Amino acid sequence: MRSSQDAVPMPSSFEHRSAIVNDVNLHYVIGGKALGSAPLMLLIHGFPQNWWCWNGVIAELGERYTVVAPDLKGVGLSDKPAGGYTKREMAADLHALVESLHGAPAHIVGHDIGGMIAYAYASCYPARSLTIIDVTLPGIGDWDQVISDPRVWHFAFHQKRDLPEALIVGGREHVYISSFIHQQTFRRGSISLSDINEYVEAYRQPGAFRSAMEMYRQFPQDAIDNRSAGRLPEELPVLAIGGERRWAGRVGERLGTVSSKVTSVSIPDAGHFVAEEQPGRVIDAIFQFCG
Repeated sequence: MRSSQDAVPMPSSFEHRSAIVNDVNLHYVIGGKALGSAPLMLLIHGFPQNWWCWNGVIAELGERYTVVAPDLKGVGLSDKPAGGYTKREMAADLHALVESLHGAPAHIVGHDIGGMIAYAYASCYPARSLTIIDVTLPGIGDWDQVISDPRVWHFAFHQKRDLPEALIVGGREHVYISSFIHQQTFRRGSISLSDINEYVEAYRQPGAFRSAMEMYRQFPQDAIDNRSAGRLPEELPVLAIGGERRWAGRVGERLGTVSSKVTSVSIPDAGHFVAEEQPGRVIDAIFQFCG
């Protein structure tokens, strides 16, 4: 097995760590400002990625914040238990990680499924701010219409019990993940072959692909949980970032149904993987929003 610690370069001020929270060992990368000297910023990846998707932005974000980028439970070097993949449960893991670092309240940033987890985090725990990047949210806004949109064809496929694992695991991970990423990327080449290889290795670990599919299979419960939670805290500032060639301003429209403090930004010349396609613009948006 390739170890990310040995094979993946990252900013010299960052290091790999792990923590046991809620009986799960989470791998994470931490760096930037020293703990306690600046606000903590939690970066939550989505599918089919791991912490590495933030590698192009963590150095500059680290100039202002203590940056923590975990592998989600079920992915990469983190534990892969059989259950616990509702977004509330996954948010609880990350909140416990932030608490263990004495970093609460933190700025919470999430992309894709990580955005769903970030939303659950902000619904359940105090946060300095919430940033959601290019995702639709279970039970929020136009969710009932979006789940039939051809752009999210994979929602239904990934929720099919056992079938995705049977078709993909055991040799087809690279074909599936590379196709999945290229289909949703506007700036071709912004995600390199070495990047894709990192993601493939993260999902080739025993149990990882099954765990990822479980995250999708929990969408019906996530929708129930989000609707029952009601509106986001009134004082919470919310940043909605969409790729102009993917969800664009619709991210802000969705969040506008649950918050009156939404700042919406559409990133030009970007598809779904905004932080990798346009890292400078994402950094600028976060700096302008969070300070």
